[in-house]
Amino acid sequence: MTQDVTEALGRRELNKARTREAIVAALRDHVQLRPVDQVTVDQVAESAGISRRTFFNYFTGIQAVISDVIGSYTEQLADAVGDLSEGGSPVQRVRTLLRGVGIPRGLLEWLALLNLHGGGGSGSESLVALERAIWAEKAGWLEGQLRRRLPGDVDDLFVATLAATIMTCFAAAEQSWIADRAPGAPVDDAAVRAFEAQLDRALAYAVSGWATPHPPSSPNA
Repeated sequence: MTQDVTEALGRRELNKARTREAIVAALRDHVQLRPVDQVTVDQVAESAGISRRTFFNYFTGIQAVISDVIGSYTEQLADAVGDLSEGGSPVQRVRTLLRGVGIPRGLLEWLALLNLHGGGGSGSESLVALERAIWAEKAGWLEGQLRRRLPGDVDDLFVATLAATIMTCFAAAEQSWIADRAPGAPVDDAAVRAFEAQLDRALAYAVSGWATPHPPSSPNA
């Protein structure tokens, strides 16, 4: 009896995972054809082979799907962040960490895809607003991640501004990276290095208090 229940639960979780993957894949297909702010829930649900109601059992909307995808990659980065309470600049520690682990290629592929039809500050107002909302949401998520890596008595404002600064650096690096790319260009090793260089510069500004301009660095540096 217990084994039957366990197997049933296992199948249910597997089906949930497959449905979620189908939704993400369907959204990816649609975004390759049109700006993400023009993609509807009905279109994604139909392509995923599910009902509109089933879609909303998993996500609250298109923005939530994108946020979930980006979150899956940023979760990997957060897992690599150790204790931030050892002194020194936490932004510098994050900078050093990212230099070591790098940025997941899958994350950059999604960022490039979302900007394929005009984004990074140059697309429609609704598309720009969508991206800003997602980065702001991730800043809130990052606050929770940082709290587990900082002393319990740390100032709430310290955590909030730290999370906002890090995510703003990510968003600014993305905007600069997209501006330097040709639409539809592959996210190859050189593209990954270029993004990492932009992000490193953005974090360097934050570490220095924006006191010293940093010249653009080569993607191969």
